[in-house]
Amino acid sequence: MSYYTPHYFQSPVSMTRMTSTERGRMTVEGNGKKTVSPDQAIIQIGIVTESKDAESAQSQNALISNKVISNLNKINISSDDINTISYTIQPVYDFTEGASILTGYRVQHILEITVNNLEKLGSVFKAAVAAGANIAENIRFDVSNREILYQEALQQAMKNATEKAIKLGEQIGVTINKIPVKVTEISGTFSPRPLSIAFSTESISQGAPPIQSNKIEIEAKVSAVFQY
Repeated sequence: MSYYTPHYFQSPVSMTRMTSTERGRMTVEGNGKKTVSPDQAIIQIGIVTESKDAESAQSQNALISNKVISNLNKINISSDDINTISYTIQPVYDFTEGASILTGYRVQHILEITVNNLEKLGSVFKAAVAAGANIAENIRFDVSNREILYQEALQQAMKNATEKAIKLGEQIGVTINKIPVKVTEISGTFSPRPLSIAFSTESISQGAPPIQSNKIEIEAKVSAVFQY
């Protein structure tokens, strides 16, 4: 996890003086950041089945997938929070003495599940495996009010830019107009990145896995032009 400590010498600053009758301009960058605890997790759980014919592999996969969804519903995971993000059917070959022989078909169904109560996270894995899920790929922690937090970080970035401009104005002996003539939103970042996870049906059946979340950082950056 990366941290950033604002300091007005760390961001690019440019200043121009037009003529004696025109006002000068100063361009500075401002940074803002909100660090919060996540309140939801997005996980990917899947079902892989194999059979000699594609129709049978699909039927088996559909049966298990429906059981997984039913088990998740029983622990109050809404169907609206369960979405298919990948469904593939692939032939399976056996390579013998330089020849490839079709032996069957593999069907993979990946579900993305939004968990709005982090205390249930381990139970979600356990319920899915109990129903026959045999893949766990990624987990991403998030916040449900990300846009609100980003707007707060954006306000901090604007305040940071204004403070820098005022400090620089004092240093060069000019008075800065606190109302910028131009503001540009540069970028926004969100961390941490998704985590890769893996499990075996044996390990999950022995108990819900403990999964620890990291803090969420939401950063915003602006470029502001001030007159003096």
